[in-house]
Amino acid sequence: MVHCTTVEDLFLPAARSLIGTLARPFLDQMAITPTELIYSARNHSRIDGAGTLLRDITERASALQAKAIGQKTFDRVREIQALLEQLSIKIRAFEAAEPAIVLKPGEFVAQVSQIMRSGPPDIANLRLQRMLIDTLAGCKNWLEKIERMYALALEAANSPYLPIMDGLLAESVISDLAQESFFGRRMVLEDKIDDLIDIYKGTYPTRRMGEPHATAKKLQQLLKDLDLPETMTAIETSIIQQLASRNPIASSELMTELRATHSVLGRLRHNDRILGGRRALEFIDKRMGRLLTEETIADYIRNQGSMGEKVTRLLEIYAVTFGPNNKKILEGFLQRYFADEDFDRRLLTGEGSGAHKLRILANLYRAIIAAPLGSGEKAAFGQKIAGMQSAFISSTRFFASIEKQTMSTAKKAFQVIDYCQEGCFIPGENLEKAKALARHYLSRPDFMDTYVGHIPSQEGKREMLSSLKERLDKLGIPLPSPQR
Repeated sequence: MVHCTTVEDLFLPAARSLIGTLARPFLDQMAITPTELIYSARNHSRIDGAGTLLRDITERASALQAKAIGQKTFDRVREIQALLEQLSIKIRAFEAAEPAIVLKPGEFVAQVSQIMRSGPPDIANLRLQRMLIDTLAGCKNWLEKIERMYALALEAANSPYLPIMDGLLAESVISDLAQESFFGRRMVLEDKIDDLIDIYKGTYPTRRMGEPHATAKKLQQLLKDLDLPETMTAIETSIIQQLASRNPIASSELMTELRATHSVLGRLRHNDRILGGRRALEFIDKRMGRLLTEETIADYIRNQGSMGEKVTRLLEIYAVTFGPNNKKILEGFLQRYFADEDFDRRLLTGEGSGAHKLRILANLYRAIIAAPLGSGEKAAFGQKIAGMQSAFISSTRFFASIEKQTMSTAKKAFQVIDYCQEGCFIPGENLEKAKALARHYLSRPDFMDTYVGHIPSQEGKREMLSSLKERLDKLGIPLPSPQR
């Protein structure tokens, strides 16, 4: 936490950053940066005339700083008020004594160089800031201001004065209203975050429909071409601020919001790190924590259909959940379901054919394997479901029921092949038994006659055998040789 004790401390980046945070509504209304507020007597008068705003900002800053160092808030308020009074006197006296310097087009580097040699560093800095503030004062809105900063940054590209423009750009792009000026108005928080991610990565736009904003494209190219670390940091900070808000990223609906949040988390990955670092991850965790409570999860799965659908939905939620505490809540639900003595009966109770119930079990097994569960839980849950399917096949004599059907060998073979390709069987013993039954029917002497015997042309028979071979290859079953 910044703790200013002299007027010069107010000029430091940390102090300007705090001012930018606490005075954001005023700065956005005036379309000015913290630097423009600090170094301009005109802007001092503006904030002085904004009702109780300056007092409120002073009290908030004092409370934060006093708490950090164990000081009484009242004492810190008096100290900051005295510093602000000294700042105002200093800036007004300087502006009264010094003539304004007009920045000429194309002469940014030359004039800054001249100013920096014109006197002591503190006086030279005041002259420089006054010249820049006067130059930016003619801009009517954020878009014009950023366009002018862009032009000045290009002029400073190969000079030691580029960090000056980097600082001003950083103070500008962190503003929501400034972002709306060069990105356009975005109603959904996910779009706001994505635009920031894209411009940081140099991929803007990846989601926007229609033509991207020209200023945003120019700013992105500037970030690619020049070394602007403060502006890049400001974009990351803005991402964190957006994640910290309590507005939904995409929707108030649980699953839609979870998927959108998880998707944003994936897009935050850049090279070997996360944009926004630990703070971004903390706010993703908190967002999901507000969504994933015992009550909200219970309400969500209560509206699902069968037991299989409830467990599958839990696994789908788990797959897009971030944070150990959030995952722990879902793991508790899953463990209670799988430990239920009536789980088998509740999972398979209800209408539906044997093949339908096999699909329920197979789909649930695939959801378990796809979910990012711990290896122990994944193995235990998967084995339980595979065992349930084996027991169901045995108790219902599922394979024997196919044999009892009054249809040709070819139709029986294709019924088993269809079940295999539709994913009715869990990989492992159950699928291998089904494939063995398919091979049994394929190897029967009457298979070829019942499959292609009714086809008059050799060409037609070859086409049907080619189609069969293609399907069998996917299952790893050899094509039977024609019986003579």
